[in-house]
Amino acid sequence: MAFSGKRPPIWISVLFDYHRTPTLRKILVYALIAAAYTGFLDYLENYVLHVAFKPPSVVFTLMGTVLGLLLVFRTNTAYDRWWSGRILLSDLTNNARNFSIKLNAYLSEGDKETRLFFAKMISNHAFAMKENLRHGIKWNEIIEVSPEITDRLYNCYHTPNEIVAIMNEKITDLYRKGKLTDPQVLELNKHTDAANDINGSCERIRTSPVPFSYNLHLKKFIIFFGLICPFGFIHELDLWSILIVGLVIYALSGLDAISEEIEDPFGQDENDLPIDRICKSIRSSVNALLKID
Repeated sequence: MAFSGKRPPIWISVLFDYHRTPTLRKILVYALIAAAYTGFLDYLENYVLHVAFKPPSVVFTLMGTVLGLLLVFRTNTAYDRWWSGRILLSDLTNNARNFSIKLNAYLSEGDKETRLFFAKMISNHAFAMKENLRHGIKWNEIIEVSPEITDRLYNCYHTPNEIVAIMNEKITDLYRKGKLTDPQVLELNKHTDAANDINGSCERIRTSPVPFSYNLHLKKFIIFFGLICPFGFIHELDLWSILIVGLVIYALSGLDAISEEIEDPFGQDENDLPIDRICKSIRSSVNALLKID
């Protein structure tokens, strides 16, 4: 159905957007299991045993309150990690651009070799950092500067740090040749230091996950809540309780699953940060600022 040539409101379109959300497809299974469990209890209580087992409402109130607090902490922690990662990637982009702007001002327009060197190495650092956060380096994304540097990067322990070290060595060499002044060297070193700091902060997020015991405790609590939740509805709502409990479990397990997905923002899941696009943007910006054709 067309909406007068306009894009359908996102709150309508997302209801049917499951092909891009594997996490939500997964929790749909949990909701169906909870609905089937509720249907079984409803049939057993209302049509076989003809008894009404309903715990006091205060039980559900207390459990719902505790579960809500746990989920709020879980989602806030995960989103803080995701947002911190996004800020660091913005810092990486800004640092690369500012680094390039200063190099463009300090280097002579005729020094094409040095401009090309830094254009390659600055963008190489972004791509190397991206893949280092994903436990590997895609060498087809690293632009070769020279066979010696390529061999050095291939055999080093930490590729992003090695790239920064090579850029620092180049800055020192330019200073010794009289192509850079003391203040200029100090300014450029600020950006190489910032590149290392950003990489280290991203690694801190990746290597410091939310404690496993907390995740395990929350999942156990959701399962326990799902087991007793039907008893609060089946006596009064009968078959409608199947839908209600399914929706409740879908919401609770969905929050937990989404939090688990975004707590590592540097991966390749649908909701992770668009690092590939950001790195390509850095490469394009650096080439333009250093006037590389």
